[in-house]
Amino acid sequence: MDMNENDRLFFEREYDLVIENGTVIDPKTEMRTIANVAVAEGKIAGITRVPLKAKRVIDAAGKIVCPGIIDPHSHADGQLFSAHVMANMGVTSIVVGSCGLGPYPVPEFLKGLDDEGYPINTAALTPESWILRERAGITSPYEAATEKQIAQMADWAEEDLLGGAIGVSFGLEYAPATKWDEMVALAKVAAKYDKVMPIHSRAGGWNSLEATREVIKLQEATGVRVLLSHHVYQCGQGMMEESLKIIEKAYRQGYKIGVDSGAYCDFACPVGSEVFCEGWQDIYDCTYHDILAGTGKYAGQRLTKETFEEMRANDPDGSVTAFVGKPYEVALALKQPYTMISTDGGFPNLAPGLGHPQSAGSYPKILRELVREQDVLTVMDFVKKSSWMPAQFFGIENKGYLGTGADADILIFDLKTVKENATFPGLGDPMAAPDGIEYVIVNGVPVIDGGQVNREVRPGRSMPSQTRVWRL
Repeated sequence: MDMNENDRLFFEREYDLVIENGTVIDPKTEMRTIANVAVAEGKIAGITRVPLKAKRVIDAAGKIVCPGIIDPHSHADGQLFSAHVMANMGVTSIVVGSCGLGPYPVPEFLKGLDDEGYPINTAALTPESWILRERAGITSPYEAATEKQIAQMADWAEEDLLGGAIGVSFGLEYAPATKWDEMVALAKVAAKYDKVMPIHSRAGGWNSLEATREVIKLQEATGVRVLLSHHVYQCGQGMMEESLKIIEKAYRQGYKIGVDSGAYCDFACPVGSEVFCEGWQDIYDCTYHDILAGTGKYAGQRLTKETFEEMRANDPDGSVTAFVGKPYEVALALKQPYTMISTDGGFPNLAPGLGHPQSAGSYPKILRELVREQDVLTVMDFVKKSSWMPAQFFGIENKGYLGTGADADILIFDLKTVKENATFPGLGDPMAAPDGIEYVIVNGVPVIDGGQVNREVRPGRSMPSQTRVWRL
């Protein structure tokens, strides 16, 4: 074989890990081919069809080899159990702090992850609606911020961005008194550094269309890169087509809007939150029986007026699921070229048997239903929406693709057998591991090895964002 010196060194070297004979899918180049992937020192050293030497070889014949999943909307917030649950379905990196709720300050949180070690990579948003508002002395979600408080929150957000936060998040539905001036002030800070602003919009149900327009208007007013969070949960009660028309019109006008959405149409949230404001039954066209307790003493039970009010009074942070969505709208949202896949899962109060199956079942469910069974998405679509698109939108370097020099965050799965086993409380375990996810490799180290969690390793790293003033 005729080769130059660099080629000779590449083919003669012994690698830490080689994945052989797999169907390699790279969403960056849209390449799909049979090849061997070499890993050394936590990076992809190269991809070839020539056999290579390695300390460990994984035979991936008949399996998909693709970049590890990047969840753009997670609430794992550093909890170890949540990280293992999410790794079980192929997640190698997460962005926490969405919905205006999460760890703060971000630099301190990220340093703690690196000091203690964590199984998966983590970036974090500055959470405004719950955390900065509370820090500013706002004691009620129905209390409007003063000019002084808005200025304080903007300063804190800028300080957090300069310390490594990847963006600033709003949970407008949870803080209904948030004024336009407050939104603009925080958006201008994020826009100054071209950082993402994920927004849980102001309303779901039939009020969601105007709430979607408000998010787009914020980009129009400030230039901030907005991300419409968990779009099916906001607009998936029969108004998805109308909401997509609003988004598509904005795209035609040149706005760079992101959309994330998940595998389920029925959303989870704290029972004490403002989602259940006065008139919520009319907003979502539902009754108490449409609400399922996900945690607490009523976990797995449909609620009554009495048990709902008891949870609101005594367990306001308890998680409930509202069965109000239209299942067909999941596919309608996800097949759009601008929609990336997310979970909204991984809440820190998770435990076996509790919560919403989105934390453990989202990506396998989409692979089973929309890729294998319904052919709504191709495998390439799935890989692009779950890795390359979130990496690009958030500016996460060296992730979301397979190529020389990329971080060795790799997912190996069997498309013929992959399926979710997680289900709702009362029917089974919402945290059950899926079938068909065989290896999940983080920075070159298998966290899921042969379908089993390796609890001895914590190869994840924090992903602080580099913050510079934006300019063309």
